[in-house]
Amino acid sequence: MAEVRERPSQVTIVVVLIWISFALTVVAAIATILVGTGIAASDPAKVAQTLKDLDLPVSWTSGVGPIIIVTGALMFVIAIIEAIFAVAISRGSNVARILLTILLVIRILSDLVLIFTSWGTQNWTFGVFLDVALGVIVILLLFNRQSNEFFTNQVRAPAA
Repeated sequence: MAEVRERPSQVTIVVVLIWISFALTVVAAIATILVGTGIAASDPAKVAQTLKDLDLPVSWTSGVGPIIIVTGALMFVIAIIEAIFAVAISRGSNVARILLTILLVIRILSDLVLIFTSWGTQNWTFGVFLDVALGVIVILLLFNRQSNEFFTNQVRAPAA
């Protein structure tokens, strides 16, 4: 019989955060596909005028809608990857923990670059700080003593 390990609450919190991220990514993907479909189905003259107003090339008029639709489809792929991470981490996969940590560090670094390059501009948002904070919290939750024991198979199931 396979031995069952007790998952620490810190790992459960991380798994719940990943599932929440999965749900939000799916909603964003659906919204992105709907926006892309709306742009693709709208009057090309209006799309061209909007691009001109945004100082973007008018030659993009025919490709904007399909590109946004493809972006939404790629967001679904990201959501599937998030679901795989949630399942793997909940089962104690150390490889998934390391891969997730690498992705989080890359995201935190890119957020820091965004903070430093857009400070004080209209593009600057408080959400970037929230993203950095959540990334750091998830990394800390994945690498404390109890989580290390869980991911390295050193914790045993409680005696029944």
